[in-house]
Amino acid sequence: MINLKTLTIFVAFALSANIFADENIFYAKAKALIEAPASELIVIYNKNKVADICPKGSVGCFTSAEGGKIYMLENISEIHHDVVLFGLYADYVQYNDSRIIDSNFTCDSKVKFLESKGNISLANLYNNQCMKHYQNLKLASR
Repeated sequence: MINLKTLTIFVAFALSANIFADENIFYAKAKALIEAPASELIVIYNKNKVADICPKGSVGCFTSAEGGKIYMLENISEIHHDVVLFGLYADYVQYNDSRIIDSNFTCDSKVKFLESKGNISLANLYNNQCMKHYQNLKLASR
């Protein structure tokens, strides 16, 4: 009989390998969408680092220091994880290319990403948030 500790380690390894494979996909999609060169970042799942480094209330962020890293919380839903990670890669590729992050472009990219995954209801929700953000920017610039 397999002992519980061995089984737990095996499951954790299998899940982490699956997550890392997906991270490569998000990076490739962001890079292709923006059509700019950028090296891949290491993704670190650590709530303490997120609290120390990322904007308050966020579930993740990227930093260009030390070659660049993405920090994310460990315990978020799969779809939220996917769209946040994709968005952070999109921000990073933009920043690496021009040192500018266009939040409207990132928002629209997240909508396209969700649509490509077939999650139309969440894509519509994000699209509404993008429109509100864009309208607020227009009002602030007047």
